[in-house]
Amino acid sequence: MNLSVERINRKSPYWVIQLDDLTFRFNTKNGISYRVGFYQDKYFLGEKAYHFFITNENEIFAPKDNNVFSVITIVLEEFFRSDKSVMLYICDPQDHREQTRANLYQRWFSIYPRRRKMTLKTVELAFDDYIVYAGMILRNDNPEYNERIDDFNEFVKRANKIYSVDDKPEIC
Repeated sequence: MNLSVERINRKSPYWVIQLDDLTFRFNTKNGISYRVGFYQDKYFLGEKAYHFFITNENEIFAPKDNNVFSVITIVLEEFFRSDKSVMLYICDPQDHREQTRANLYQRWFSIYPRRRKMTLKTVELAFDDYIVYAGMILRNDNPEYNERIDDFNEFVKRANKIYSVDDKPEIC
């Protein structure tokens, strides 16, 4: 898979630099540098899925900036335009902002204009002292749609045997 930084920059409010086929960097008006991109899944679905990541490279507080949300949306659109792969995400719990991150994914999906052409499945994995929020987004025209949904549900069942799991309803 090769994403097009040219297509991204046609719509992006910030100039985006492509670091490799699946990774990008942009700087905000507040001087915050973000790295966003995808890496191939090695454990859950393998070559059929990619994990999405967002990193504040400065590791400092970033004031609210709606343009960041816009850039992320444009990058995600490019991913789903380019391929019918599955996108996975895990909300990092290290700074105790995992629920905020999960809410951002829900918000993005709820306002995404093409959301009716996609499915979002989410899960909360409850550990002793924190919750890991994770999800899967895939296009409804994915030729292996039913298999990927089954794979996600199987993952939730396996995790449920090990951890306390709250399976959220899908949003279509």
